[in-house]
Amino acid sequence: MHQTRLRVTRMLCMIMITALMVPLFSGCGSKGNSDASKGQSTTDGQQQEQKAADDKEKDKKDPVTLKFPIWSTITEDLFTKLDLVNEYKKDHPNVTIELELLKDTEYENTLKIRNAANELPDIMPLKSAWLVNFKDNILPLDDLEAAKNNLFAADFKVNDQILGVPESQFNEFVWYHKSVFQEYGIEIPKTWGEFVAAAKKIKDGGKYIPIAMGGKDAWPDYPFNEFMPSLVAGDGDYWSTMATMDEPFTKGQAFYDAYVKIQELYDAKVMGPDPLGVGFDQSKLMFASKQAGMIALGQWFGSDLKSMPDVDMNDIGAFLLPVRDSVDQPFNTVSMVDTFYTIPKTSKHPEEAKEFLNWFFSDKWYSKYMTEAQLQSTIKDVKIDLGTTFNGAFDIPNLNYVLNKGGNEDYKKIESAIKFDVKKMGQDMMAGKDFNKMMQDMNKSWKNARSKLK
Repeated sequence: MHQTRLRVTRMLCMIMITALMVPLFSGCGSKGNSDASKGQSTTDGQQQEQKAADDKEKDKKDPVTLKFPIWSTITEDLFTKLDLVNEYKKDHPNVTIELELLKDTEYENTLKIRNAANELPDIMPLKSAWLVNFKDNILPLDDLEAAKNNLFAADFKVNDQILGVPESQFNEFVWYHKSVFQEYGIEIPKTWGEFVAAAKKIKDGGKYIPIAMGGKDAWPDYPFNEFMPSLVAGDGDYWSTMATMDEPFTKGQAFYDAYVKIQELYDAKVMGPDPLGVGFDQSKLMFASKQAGMIALGQWFGSDLKSMPDVDMNDIGAFLLPVRDSVDQPFNTVSMVDTFYTIPKTSKHPEEAKEFLNWFFSDKWYSKYMTEAQLQSTIKDVKIDLGTTFNGAFDIPNLNYVLNKGGNEDYKKIESAIKFDVKKMGQDMMAGKDFNKMMQDMNKSWKNARSKLK
């Protein structure tokens, strides 16, 4: 009996102990959960505080304005459409990009004047040919990430330094209306002779101007007068090659031979009754409205066409300008690398300017900009969809890309001394100036200027 009573007593004790322990464990568990929740809450709070601090730090940065001139209304339209200024401000709220459109024909001279007054902008786009002219005024960009990722920046070094990061790569095309070619049974020309013959055939039809030309503005003749000497020579740096010659305007030299072809085209009167009375804007409208069957312009013209009303892009094709005499010869076509972004040494905000260039060439902006512009990428591993307009344009045996360059310092000195202007020469040729005398006079001036090189 006594043993039974002891067992009952022990059992009761155990039950009581267990009952007392449950709330203790429960309390411990609640405290643990509470502490964990408090810890998580503290972490979240710290992260929010850090983000707020970062945002506040951004807002606390001094406001910066980066001055950024451009020479193209097409570029201006694209920057406006894609909202460049506000897109950059999203990531850099203290930075304002101040765009300024300068007249394309006065752009370089305007910058030279501003340079003399120490008033260059913070971001300065240049043509490749102008890098040499401003080499003492712009910062080396070899360490810039955007320069390291660029396919062509190193090809245009000046004094072994990268001074500019090129924005785009493009080819030169003859844009044409497919329906006009079909109407006259014209095949895509593969030689210079076939190209001239196609233009003459359209002229003989009497319905369309064969080739729209804005000769009044001079620069639209560049696919012929500026690029054809390099194409005939197969030398993208032909200006520098010319600087080693006393008389490059002599028969048998690439410049002379190219200009003989160009004169043949101008003499055929296939650019309308008054190509020198028509500016670029008029000429592109003539082509867009199908008054003209062809127009020779760079790849950049595609975005311009798309922005124009009532243009049937399904009727627009493009082919590479053939300058060769025979299909057995290599098909030389110019490959342009354009718009080199530079930073002047006088910029008050060089670090912010560098940060902008890295952003400009990053995924946040570059791909959508190039796609809209319909230009080829200069950045490694970035491919741009060019659409169907250029289908078949590059399917040519023996195709040879000639990378166009702007000429070395010797060339620049000669160019400046004699005011060498191939686009003005194009205007003179359209006007009927004596071709042989022009070449003789150029040889004399060139040789004299070259003799004074130091």
